[in-house]
Amino acid sequence: MNKILNINLGGYALTIDDDAHEYLDGYLNSIRRRFSESEGRDEIIGDIEARLGELISQSMGTRTIVMLPDTEAAVAIMGKPEDFGGEDTSSNSTSTGNSAKKSEKSAVRTGKRLFRDEEDAVVAGVCSGLSAYFGIHDPVWMRLGFVLLAFASFGFWLPAYVLIWILVAPAKTAADRLAMRGEAVNMDNIAREVEDGFDRLGKKVNDFGTNAAKKSGSSAQNAMSTGVTAIGQAFGLLLRFIAKFAALIAILIGIALFLALGAGWIGSIMALMIGAPYVEYFSPFSSGWTWFGIINLFFLLGIPAISLVLFFSRILFKTHTPYWVNRTLTGLFILSVIAAFSMLPFGIRQYTQSGSVSKNIDLSEFQHDTLMVAAVADLLGGRYHNHNDFNFEEDGVQIDDNGLEMRCPLEIRVIPSRDGQYHCTQSIKSQGSSNLSAQENADRVGYSVTFTGNTLHIPTAYSIAKGEKWRGQRVRINIEVPTGKSITFDEDIHEYADADLDEYNDENDNNYISRRPGKVFRMGNKGLICADCPNMGDKGYRSDRNYDNFILEGDFITEIRQGDDFRVEIDGPNGEKEKVQKIQTGDKITFTTNGKTTNGAVHILIQTPAFTSLQADNSGEITLRGFNEGQASITASGNSRIKAYIDVSSEFNIALSGRASLDLTGKGNYLDISLSDNSVIEATNWSAGRVEVSSADNAHARVFAKDDALIISTGQSSVRVDGGANVRNKREDK
Repeated sequence: MNKILNINLGGYALTIDDDAHEYLDGYLNSIRRRFSESEGRDEIIGDIEARLGELISQSMGTRTIVMLPDTEAAVAIMGKPEDFGGEDTSSNSTSTGNSAKKSEKSAVRTGKRLFRDEEDAVVAGVCSGLSAYFGIHDPVWMRLGFVLLAFASFGFWLPAYVLIWILVAPAKTAADRLAMRGEAVNMDNIAREVEDGFDRLGKKVNDFGTNAAKKSGSSAQNAMSTGVTAIGQAFGLLLRFIAKFAALIAILIGIALFLALGAGWIGSIMALMIGAPYVEYFSPFSSGWTWFGIINLFFLLGIPAISLVLFFSRILFKTHTPYWVNRTLTGLFILSVIAAFSMLPFGIRQYTQSGSVSKNIDLSEFQHDTLMVAAVADLLGGRYHNHNDFNFEEDGVQIDDNGLEMRCPLEIRVIPSRDGQYHCTQSIKSQGSSNLSAQENADRVGYSVTFTGNTLHIPTAYSIAKGEKWRGQRVRINIEVPTGKSITFDEDIHEYADADLDEYNDENDNNYISRRPGKVFRMGNKGLICADCPNMGDKGYRSDRNYDNFILEGDFITEIRQGDDFRVEIDGPNGEKEKVQKIQTGDKITFTTNGKTTNGAVHILIQTPAFTSLQADNSGEITLRGFNEGQASITASGNSRIKAYIDVSSEFNIALSGRASLDLTGKGNYLDISLSDNSVIEATNWSAGRVEVSSADNAHARVFAKDDALIISTGQSSVRVDGGANVRNKREDK
C-alpha cells in the first residue's frame, strides 16, 4: 500500500503516490548536485521542474494520481544528469555517448512556437521572435523588412506590429526560448539556455562602456543593424508617446463627458420647469400618475448617467464609491424599470381606438363662380403678444388660463360636387381608450370653419380646454365644387390642400393647389384643372412630369437641352405658334403642326433631365445638347437638319433617310448608323470605340472609330472612317 502526497511541481499541483514521489525526489536531488556550481542553478532547476510538471500533467489523461511510470516517462524525456556528463558517471565514454544519443532520440521536440524575444528586443522583441520562429539568424533583416513594409503599405504595418505585440506572449523562461527556436526542451538544453542567458547579460554589461571609436570600426552589417536598431528605438519612443497622448485624450474625453452629463442633468431640470404646464395636456395619465411617471423617468435616465459619472470619477480621480451607494442605485434602477413597464400599457391604451365627429358648413347662399379659401387671420386668436402666457410661436403651441392652443394636423380635400352645389364638411378625428371616449375627445376640441361673403375661413389651429387631454386630434375639410365652377386658396392655407388628390384632370400637368397659391382651379368633368397656370409652351411653365422621348413633325426650329426639370417654351408670331399642338402619351411627347407650315417662324425650347430618343419628320433645324446617356437613338427623315452634342456610353442608334442630315459631336462605345436616300452624317467629332455603318442610295457618312469599323454600302453611297480602326468593308453593288 502506497501513501498519497500532494505536491507543487513547477507551478503544477499534483497528487502523487509514494513510489513516484521518491523516484522524482531522487531525480531532482541529482539535478541539484549536477548544477550546484552553476551561476543560474535556481533558474535551471525551476525551469526543469516546470517542464516536468507539464509533461506529467499531459501524460496522465483523465487519471488524478501520478504513478511511477508517469515520472519515469517524464525523466526519460528530460534526460538524467549522467546522460550529459554529470557527476554520477560510472560508465566508459562509449556508453555515455550512447546514453546521450538515446536521450536525445527519446526527447520530444514540441515544434516551434511564436514568442516575443525580449532579450534581443529593440522595441518589443516582435522582430527577433519572428526571426527565431522562421530560422533567420540575424533579426536585423526582419526589422529591415518591417520598416520597408511600413513605408510600402502607407503605415499599415505599424498597427500590425502593435497588434502582434499585444497578442504574442514574451519568452519568459528557458523552456519558452527553446520552444521559440524549435529545440528539444530537456534538462541539458534548459541548463545551456540559462547559462547562455547569463553570458549574454554579462556581455551586455561589458559592452555598455565601449566608446564610439570602437563602434566606428564595425562591419557594414553591424552598421545596418545599428541603423535598424535606432529606427526601432525611435518607433518605440513614438509608440510610447502615442500611448501617453491617447491616455491624455481619454482623460479629456472623460472630463468632457462628465461636464456634458452635468449640463444635461441641469438642462433637463430646466426643461421640465419650463414645460411643466404642457405636461398635463400631453400625458396619457392623470395628474398624480403623470408626475410619478416623470420622477420615474428621471430615475430611469438619471441613474445610468450618475453611474457613468462615478465610473469616470473612479478612473480619473481614483475615488471610491461606497458599497451602499452602488446597491441603492441598482435597486432604484430596477424599481424604475419595473414601474415604467407597468405604466406603459395603460398609457398606450389611451390611443388604441379612433372616433370622429363631423359638421356641415352651410354654403347654400353662395351664388358666385369661384369660392375663396383663406386661413383665419391669426393662428392662435391674436394673443401672441400676451407676455404672461407660455408661448412657442414658431412651433405653434400656446398655453394660457383658458387652455392649450396649437397648430393642428389639417388636411383639405377638394372633390366634385354630387348635386351641382358647393358643400363643405368639417371632420375632427381623435384617439381614445374606446370608440366613445375617442368621439368625446374629438367633440371637445375647439375648432370651427366659418363662411362669409364668398370666402371660406379655415383655422389652422385648434384649442383644448383646461383639464382636457390631447389625443392626437386631427382635422379634415372636404370641399365639394360643382362642375364648371372654381376654387382658389390663399398663401396661408394652400399648403394644407392635398397634393396627391385623385380629383385632378390628367391634363392638369401636376399643377396642384398645394403648389399654386392664388391660382384658380376649375372643376371639369375629369377633375380639377388650373385655369390660370402657365400651359406647356408659355413662359414660366414648369412641370414635375418628365419626358425623354420626342417626336417632331413640322417646319419649326427646335432646341432640346439638358436641365434639372422639364419645361417647354414656344415662341413665335401670334397665329403661327398656335399651329403647334402638343400630344402627351406616356413618356413620349409630340409637337406637330398637322401638315401646316410656320415658315420657320416658330421656335420651341425643350428642357428635360434625360434624353432617350428623337424622331423627326421634315422638322427643320434641331439642336440637341448637354446629355450624357447610357443608350439613345435618333431617327430623322425628309428635310430635318440636326446638330447633336451628346455622349452615349453604351449604344447609340441612328437612322437617317431622305435628305436628313446629322452633325454629331461627343463620344461613346458603339455607334450603329443606317443611311439611305441621300442622307448625310458627319461624325468625325464623335469618338467611338466601334462603328457599324449601313449606307445605300447615294448616302454619305464620315465617322471616327478607334477599334473596329464594319462598313456595308450599296449603290453610289460612300463611307469614310477616321481614327485608325480596323476597317472591314462589304460592298453590295446592285
